[in-house]
Amino acid sequence: FLTASARNDHSSTLPAKNNSYFYPAVSASFVFTDAFNMSSNFLNFGKIRANWASVGKDADPYSVNTVYGIGAPYTDNKGTLYPGAGISSRLNNADLKPEITTEYEVGTELQLLNKRIGIDFAYFNRTSKNLIVPTRYASTSGFGGGIVNAGEINNNGIELGLTLVPISTASGFKWESNLAYQRLRSKVIDAGTTGEIYLGGATANLGTMHRTGQPFGMIYGTVNARDEAGNLLIDQTTGATIISPKSQLIGNPAPNYSLGWTNTLSFKNFQLSALLDYRDGGSMYSVTAASLILRGQLKMSEDREGMRVIPGVVGDPQTYKAVQGADGKPIKNTATISAFDYHFSNGFGAYGADETNIYDVTVIRLREVTFGYSVPRTFLKKNLKFLGALNVSLSGRNLWFFAPNMLTGLNFDPEVLGSFADSNIQGFDLGAAPSSRRFGVNLTAKF
Repeated sequence: FLTASARNDHSSTLPAKNNSYFYPAVSASFVFTDAFNMSSNFLNFGKIRANWASVGKDADPYSVNTVYGIGAPYTDNKGTLYPGAGISSRLNNADLKPEITTEYEVGTELQLLNKRIGIDFAYFNRTSKNLIVPTRYASTSGFGGGIVNAGEINNNGIELGLTLVPISTASGFKWESNLAYQRLRSKVIDAGTTGEIYLGGATANLGTMHRTGQPFGMIYGTVNARDEAGNLLIDQTTGATIISPKSQLIGNPAPNYSLGWTNTLSFKNFQLSALLDYRDGGSMYSVTAASLILRGQLKMSEDREGMRVIPGVVGDPQTYKAVQGADGKPIKNTATISAFDYHFSNGFGAYGADETNIYDVTVIRLREVTFGYSVPRTFLKKNLKFLGALNVSLSGRNLWFFAPNMLTGLNFDPEVLGSFADSNIQGFDLGAAPSSRRFGVNLTAKF
């Protein structure tokens, strides 16, 4: 099978010289079991596939010309009106080009052992060039930021689907198990002339950064200063850590991989299904965790009278370097800090370095459980002839989750959308409402 397409778009949101862009696509598949008559009890079906496609994308409206906005007129003491106008703080781009994303994918589908085993595997590689993104400018330029084409980003990964039917009896009992594995890796190949683009976030020093050579959408924030050996630098005056003057990349919100496992048990007209999700790794900046620590509302902060000594070495808050003793070696910290300062001020709470509020959001979740019953067709034909099918089911979603690397007692769901839900900024919880369970009853009728 061979399919090809071609498209050319003209966009009014791009400058006239760049507003036409062409993108084609082609896909092919080959069912080798049919072509070579290879079907057997072991190999029931086999297909390989490949596709290549290019996709174009234009800019948001009003991203090309930098214009003046008309303001309220000014009236002098003689009653004369003077119209006012002000230039935007965002520098638009009269040379914008369309984004172009090119992707190829190869994969295979196999059915084995009388369709008791099914395999669906795919590898994809996607490259996006001339990304249209906002960026910041030095305030001395007269603009706060602008719109630019920002180099190149690559994403590649694998997707694997595995279907197993361990039990299938003549009496009508069947157990079907489906595994869905996904792994994605991204890399910023080129972030423009400065080598980095700050997309935005909670503050000027805490947000999402694209940096050449790093994964897409890294979390950027303040960190505690350390010596060359990695020891924390401690201010002897306060007993607290010294925060480095330069923000750094502090986390990658993307998971290492994700896994979904669905098990379905069916017997005659009854069906029971359960879906487990697992997410491995990924980072999140959590205001919820920081705020509850700050307010002493977690069990870990019950000891409010004891003094603490932060492990580290004595540091100079002016030079951000370790203080050397008479023997030329760093001096071990012995300064004490109160529970209040440890959790509330610039220790390890909301007002400390941003990196102290970064958490690994590995989570396992019972995503959904469904129990259903299908009314037999013989009953419908005899008693409800106007119905072709009738099904009723009970379901529950988000019934249980466990995030082992969040704070003990926090019971925080890493899947919440704390902020930036409609943007390309990920990995931030800025104080979200708790997640909820959902129960439902579904009735389906076909006439």
